[in-house]
Amino acid sequence: MPRVLEHGADSRTPALDLPKTFDTGDWDEFKPHLTRLEAVVTDDYISGSDPVICVRDEDGRNWTVELAGRARNTEIGLTAGAALPGDPVCVIGRRTRHFGEQRIKAVHLTIAGRPFELYPGALG
Repeated sequence: MPRVLEHGADSRTPALDLPKTFDTGDWDEFKPHLTRLEAVVTDDYISGSDPVICVRDEDGRNWTVELAGRARNTEIGLTAGAALPGDPVCVIGRRTRHFGEQRIKAVHLTIAGRPFELYPGALG
């Protein structure tokens, strides 16, 4: 059965305004507020087609940290050698909206004391 749009549904506007550097299609599945995560790197896939690092927080939970695109990562010096297993990492980013999923899209990282700003202006 086809769905009928509710009155005014076609005139909706986004509930949050992301900085112009964000492509909102890439950020729809993430919460609008920033989260800080302190953890330790367990593995890195920075040079992969979908760049991520895997980390473990102090409570023993494993997280997947999504990074910027490969071109942006290379531009700021975030290469495969930048995150080694055992390195402390501080992630500032947006958590996924999916319940129970330990995934965060990073906007800023500090790995072993070295800062990486993945999305300039995202911190405000």
